[in-house]
Amino acid sequence: MKLLQVNYRRELPNSDEEQAQRLLAAAEEIAKVSGLLWKIWLYDDESHLAGGIYLFDTEANARAWGDGPMEPALAAFPGFDSVTKHYFDVDGTLSAITNGPLPTAGK
Repeated sequence: MKLLQVNYRRELPNSDEEQAQRLLAAAEEIAKVSGLLWKIWLYDDESHLAGGIYLFDTEANARAWGDGPMEPALAAFPGFDSVTKHYFDVDGTLSAITNGPLPTAGK
């Protein structure tokens, strides 16, 4: 498994209706990304920050998305900029102890 953390600056608040509709459509497409197990969406309207935590089945799939179409997709949104991304390995043992939402063996 590989975790991808993405942060970016955005001008509009989460309550902006037009942006919310575009993000809903984006979520539908992101759900189809190869190897994506789940994504958590993040935002802090006061600081104009947003982002996501993605869990992928493999590093190759994480990098195919993160180093591929993800940044151009974000750039297509008005007021989105300053994208940063980081890839992490996942400690399954410790995450299981703290109830991390990881797939279990045999699933």
